Amino acid sequence: MESACRITENVVLHPFAFRVHTHSLGRVVSGYRVRRGLNGKDKWNLIGKKNPMRPQMFYPVENEMTIEKDDILASRCTMVSDRTRITRIGATNEDEMCNFYLMYWMHGTEPLKSKYCFTMGPPFYRWGRGGLPLNHIPEKEASSI
Repeated sequence: MESACRITENVVLHPFAFRVHTHSLGRVVSGYRVRRGLNGKDKWNLIGKKNPMRPQMFYPVENEMTIEKDDILASRCTMVSDRTRITRIGATNEDEMCNFYLMYWMHGTEPLKSKYCFTMGPPFYRWGRGGLPLNHIPEKEASSI
């Protein structure tokens, strides 16, 4: 499952911690800041990635960075299932979900107007297709620890 959202507000975010969450099928959750260059090539900077079956807590970001207007926040959950039934998105352990939480600081007193980033997920959305078609996707790195 993948999601990506463009930062549309005139802000500078300073991420310092992240947390991941899935239910029982998740193996890797990764989050990136994507910045498009003048040449149209996307540069992917890892914010963080973890195995969601490890202790749920906030971990320091992997790389110091800022997130600014027109940057894209992208996340991916890699899951493995040997279930013989359809798994739906939902809040119970019979369902599945994909969450990448980000803690950040910024100047000012107003919170972001757009606080959530989500997509329809597969088969309707993936990083290379959908509302924000991304390029130079770190396919292997985003799905492995």
